[in-house]
Amino acid sequence: MRRIITVASGKGGVGKTTFAINFALALSRIAPTVLVDLDTGTSSIRNTLDVSIQRDLYHFFRRNTPLDQCLTTLDAHLDPEGLFENFALVAAPRHSIEEIATMGPDARRRLMEAINRLPATFTVLDLRAGLDATVIDFLPLSNSGILVFTPRHPAATLAAGDIVRSLLFRKLRIVFSETSPLFRGTEGHLQHRLVNDLLDQVEDVYQEGLPNLDAFLEDLHASLGDTEWVTAIEDVVHSFGVYFVLNMFNGVEESWENAIRPFGTHLKNTISDSLTMTNLGWIVEDPKVHDANCRRRPILLEASGEGSRLGDRTRDPVLMELDRLEADVLGLPSPRDLTAPPRSAPRDEIALLGRDDPLSGQLEVLRRMYRSRGTAQVRENFAYITRRAHHLLRDLPQGTFGQPRLVPPEEIQEHVFGRKPGYR
Repeated sequence: MRRIITVASGKGGVGKTTFAINFALALSRIAPTVLVDLDTGTSSIRNTLDVSIQRDLYHFFRRNTPLDQCLTTLDAHLDPEGLFENFALVAAPRHSIEEIATMGPDARRRLMEAINRLPATFTVLDLRAGLDATVIDFLPLSNSGILVFTPRHPAATLAAGDIVRSLLFRKLRIVFSETSPLFRGTEGHLQHRLVNDLLDQVEDVYQEGLPNLDAFLEDLHASLGDTEWVTAIEDVVHSFGVYFVLNMFNGVEESWENAIRPFGTHLKNTISDSLTMTNLGWIVEDPKVHDANCRRRPILLEASGEGSRLGDRTRDPVLMELDRLEADVLGLPSPRDLTAPPRSAPRDEIALLGRDDPLSGQLEVLRRMYRSRGTAQVRENFAYITRRAHHLLRDLPQGTFGQPRLVPPEEIQEHVFGRKPGYR
């Protein structure tokens, strides 16, 4: 069940790094987990975790130190009971270094290969806020990873939708490049121009001809016919999974009006109304989270209390309520004992995650989650989100959430058309 899970946000100030640290800590209670700090220009992880870092990405790039020798574990003063002994961190450099902060294609490829070899069941990548190649290259092929936004920052909500849009368009550009198997034969050059002209129209927000990728696919079907390649591209778009967490949650109505509805509407209008869309949960607004960060002791490392121990389904009310929610609202089967082997879920279970369109069912899910978890503390929030993520990782196909390995751009065509492992 080895998976790499990215954590991204369209803009800063939404608590992405705070979420990534605590999420990785929570996952480490299930299996060995490594948090990789890819916010290499303005990293805040070093300032949030009071640990002694001997080697970081500077040593990987400048000293050729293997990445698995750049791991930092928690000191005894942070984890005296050893509850998080399966957690490790790969830190960004102490100060911004241009060649590492901007990472060219060769550097990104080298780092991706090293991340793929890390000795961990779960690898959590804390990406920098915004959009550039150092963000897009590390995102999965068939899902968004975890997008973090908040009702308190409306612009960041739409920017999170732009991550999905940019990711899909970039991958489609690679798939529809001149080397694509779509364009074999004497008609290949004309087909290539046709498809990329259509992509230009739908990607250009100032043109009104093709509003989203659904319209693009309709024109593509009309021009090229119902071929296996067009069907493959249709599957790339319509099976794409969008997963998000609401940080600084402050109630159902405000979260719906200021975050979920504009996010879903943005996806539907500018990308597709067939994307799957899943709210993994929320983190309640609590000043203790900020105070813990200032003490360089993330909230899950504070005095444990109930909710930080994530393993006992028979006694933990968070896990029992999660079982009921997933069975009643999402239509997914209740998870079995954690020692049971994973299974492959049928396609109709995947469809239930997103219902008929990005917005359908989301408000009801939000209300049901609030009724059951509205008074939960921050630690319980992380336990809840972590168990939902773990359920997706074990019970749905491997390309549904996260990715088993990072895929460099030159392999994307092979994964899409060849259906290589790691891509659905």
